[in-house]
Amino acid sequence: MPRLGRAVVLAIEASRRGCGLRGKKISKGVAVISTQRLAPLSRFSKAWPYVLGTGLVVQLTGLLFNNDGSRYATQTYLSLFVPALLLLLFRRLSAATWRQPSGGILLGLCAWVLLCGWLNPGSSSGPSHWSKIVLLVLLYVFAVASLVRQPRVFAGLLVAAVTVAAVFAWLTLYYQFGVLDKPLDYQALRLTGRLSELGWNGLADLDHPIVAGLYYGVFAVLATGLLVGLPVRAWQAALLVLGMLGLLAYILLTFSRGAWFATAAGAVVMLLLFPNLKAKTLLGGGALLLLVALPIFWPEIQYERQVGLSHRELIWANWGERLPTFWLWGAGAGADFEFVFPPPAQWSVKHAHSLYLQFWFEYGLPGILLLVALLASLLWKGWTCRAEPLARLGLALLAFALVAMVSDIYAIFHRPSPYWVVFWFPVGILLGVQRPRFASGAA
Repeated sequence: MPRLGRAVVLAIEASRRGCGLRGKKISKGVAVISTQRLAPLSRFSKAWPYVLGTGLVVQLTGLLFNNDGSRYATQTYLSLFVPALLLLLFRRLSAATWRQPSGGILLGLCAWVLLCGWLNPGSSSGPSHWSKIVLLVLLYVFAVASLVRQPRVFAGLLVAAVTVAAVFAWLTLYYQFGVLDKPLDYQALRLTGRLSELGWNGLADLDHPIVAGLYYGVFAVLATGLLVGLPVRAWQAALLVLGMLGLLAYILLTFSRGAWFATAAGAVVMLLLFPNLKAKTLLGGGALLLLVALPIFWPEIQYERQVGLSHRELIWANWGERLPTFWLWGAGAGADFEFVFPPPAQWSVKHAHSLYLQFWFEYGLPGILLLVALLASLLWKGWTCRAEPLARLGLALLAFALVAMVSDIYAIFHRPSPYWVVFWFPVGILLGVQRPRFASGAA
């Protein structure tokens, strides 16, 4: 090391003085050594977007291929979380990502979740569990934010994910109504035939129509964004429209009204944020289709009105009655909101059927205030960065999540699930977007 140090000093001095041949040889030798040492880092800097992008596609679409939660978790850990951890360490924890207001509030929210998980006796699990969950959440939003700063790679993985989701949506429609020959009857579908799985070999099994509707709704909004936000050719636009039709038909047949309203909100926000001819055409066509559909499906609409909130009003009223017992510090991280429906009903629920109410129940006033502050900061950042197409995409997806959380989604701090696609994915996008004047220096 002393000889190498002296060689470096001599090379620097020689270069400053314009020295002769010997100084040039030393300087050249040092340059070769430096190049050899930096070569692995250069290869890593070129490869990481593709490695991380592959992992994100696995996380977004792996639920459609796996009927085993542990297999999906293993694939996600190896393909996404491990590379994200290595990149985070390589970037020395990426201080710039967390220094922005949204990043700081997210860290504060995670810290409060940890405190609740460690100190609140009502928490469902111990400190190690909540430490793992918080670490995974931070790695996920960091991975998404990092990929957002590689727009071409991110656009490519969005196209791949939307393609996979659209293909599975069409496969489900074909298998359920073409192979299994289910009747396209409103009453039969509404009561016993709501879509939630492909129905073959456990593929695309999302367990519940509400979960399925929200999951596919994200991809419907993404497909809308790709159609109006990218300069696509006619055949590409036709494929995107075909994919959107399959996704929307699937969402409609889940009969999850939360997914309907969330998808409508996300799509409308997307179209309003991209005020081009394609967006205006879709808005006009959608409004016309709605006007035509209203009189045709008026009896079904009236039935949905009679169904109302599916007894959620009873759960929310009970939440209000119990508010004095948990309003300040919460009942504990992961605590169940137990509610038994009055007779003649014979079932119960374990969450408040509203993410906002459930989050307040678990994490108290500080928790819900931090969550609202995070959402507000992300909306503000997305709006101030709306000149960037990915900021508009993030805003539309966050609008989807905000509506979905009113009546659905029971948790966001838990193991990877479809709700991560609904909530943490747009959080990561908006955390990663930058204003145009900074985009050239993004890493």
